[in-house]
Amino acid sequence: MSGAPVAAELKVGDRLGPYRLEHVLGEGAMGIVFKAARVSNGEVVALKVLRAELSGDETYRRRFAREGEIAGGLSHRHLVTVVDAGEADGHPYLATRYVLGHSLAAVLETDGPLPPTPLLRIMAEIATALDTLHSEGLVHRDVKPANIMVDESGTSFLTDFGLAKGAAATVLTTPGHVVGTLDYLAPEVIKGQPAGPPADIYALGCVTYECIAGRPPFSGGSFVEATLASLQDEPPDPCADRDDLPPALSFAVLQALAKSPGDRPPTAAAYALMLRISARPV
Repeated sequence: MSGAPVAAELKVGDRLGPYRLEHVLGEGAMGIVFKAARVSNGEVVALKVLRAELSGDETYRRRFAREGEIAGGLSHRHLVTVVDAGEADGHPYLATRYVLGHSLAAVLETDGPLPPTPLLRIMAEIATALDTLHSEGLVHRDVKPANIMVDESGTSFLTDFGLAKGAAATVLTTPGHVVGTLDYLAPEVIKGQPAGPPADIYALGCVTYECIAGRPPFSGGSFVEATLASLQDEPPDPCADRDDLPPALSFAVLQALAKSPGDRPPTAAAYALMLRISARPV
């Protein structure tokens, strides 16, 4: 569905509204994230801008605007804070606090699987962020390492609410189109059922598994193979190759990966606590 004219492509060095684009931090299907500075005072932000080719599509513009509304209405120490939102030269944008650090995806790619202490810390922090979303009637729907930022002190933050959805939200995707990233999608979502808080807990379980084993639980095959494995197979033991983690932790990790939503931990914080207890040395 078309609406506004398609905006011109942006590049580093351009000015967008009150911001100067300094460099690209990351790209997704819907937006590009720049490190940007407010021209008036030098304040550094992470500026997410709707992709130019989507700027004329009313569905994507509405989804982008909803992300700003959702994120702007939330306040939690482990949720990235929104500082500004608007539109300039046909480009909707969302400015969030700049986290000096890296995504968890980048950390895993550079350093490999996490040691026990940062693993448990990150899972506990992101769990509290997820429970805050859920308490507001929201579901993130795209929990994955790329959407978790880790700053220089090791503190983590959940970001990117482009797919977040509340119970009363209008569906802004094509009917039958699955949103999210396959490696972290709960079985019920793959089947086309609505995503509830248990789907976020499943995704957090997949992230935990990846932080331990170095890969998501059902990765490595084709799209069809990964889909069937997510629906039918039990994941391998994540701690099989880890001498620094007790075997009991594997049982705890896999509780979030139960095929049935009702068999998963009731909250993300309950899952994080289960991980912490199971990781204690015998």
